[in-house]
Amino acid sequence: MHQELNLELGLAPYDPWIVKKKLTETDLSYGGSLILPKQDFETILQEMERRFVENLVNGVEVKVHIIEEGHESDDYTLTLIKCNSSYMLRGGWYNIAKSKGYKPNDEIGLMWDKWSRRFLFHLIK
Repeated sequence: MHQELNLELGLAPYDPWIVKKKLTETDLSYGGSLILPKQDFETILQEMERRFVENLVNGVEVKVHIIEEGHESDDYTLTLIKCNSSYMLRGGWYNIAKSKGYKPNDEIGLMWDKWSRRFLFHLIK
């Protein structure tokens, strides 16, 4: 596999969020799951361990580190699953969304930290 490096410099601010999504009513409904944008999420899969990705159809536990404004952050354990060619976080997502007060049209960002083997999650706006 051949990858080219992009060495262009720019003045745009650094944006680490590989997956960005505006939350929907479905994402925030009771017992619901956070459905992740497939194409963006598959970029993250390339950074994960192969055995981890192979087990997604059964669901795997993942750590999610929620980064908030200031110095606050919280860690959660959720289930990441591939279902009908969609990727979703479940098993506690509703409780997180409710406790954080997320609303429809809030934009969230998600990235994989391969060093700590966890997702970093942030409410963008």
